[in-house]
Amino acid sequence: MKKHLLLLMAIGILCACSNDDVTFSEITTMRINHYQNTAIALEPVLTLLVQYDDNIGTNSWNNFYATIEGFNYVPGHIYDLSVRVDQFGNPAADDGSFKNTLLEVISVQDVPAETEFELNLKLNDNVFITTDSGYQLLNQIDIDCNTLCDTLDLLLENQDIIVGTFKHLDNDSIQLIELE
Repeated sequence: MKKHLLLLMAIGILCACSNDDVTFSEITTMRINHYQNTAIALEPVLTLLVQYDDNIGTNSWNNFYATIEGFNYVPGHIYDLSVRVDQFGNPAADDGSFKNTLLEVISVQDVPAETEFELNLKLNDNVFITTDSGYQLLNQIDIDCNTLCDTLDLLLENQDIIVGTFKHLDNDSIQLIELE
């Protein structure tokens, strides 16, 4: 009985010791742009657009493929955040090696509704437009294509690269105002 008890305790201790221990941690300031970008990971995805520390306020934005625990993104706002970034030494195969945790929302700036932004709608074989329930970006953001729906359909069939210019309508939808 004592052997079984010792064996169970040893297994418990080994399970409590994880290879996912944080090996590095830093606090960074991030700016999150007012719209999500289309990008390619293993498949087409929507990403946040971010700037870090000294790049904040420049014209250089990076796709951010991860999530920020505790952060509730709403389109149409530019956010300045304080974020703790933890790096893990040996994460599980299906986990990332970094975890981002919101420490503080430093500021939130509303973007005027007429602010325009561009998104790739098609890059070669990667199409970011879905039509399961009207026009959407990857079944997540509704698109009002206004008078450009027929043109968009034609371009999706016949061109390898399509860029759309948009503006915000509300939190869940954007309006297509020009196609390239």
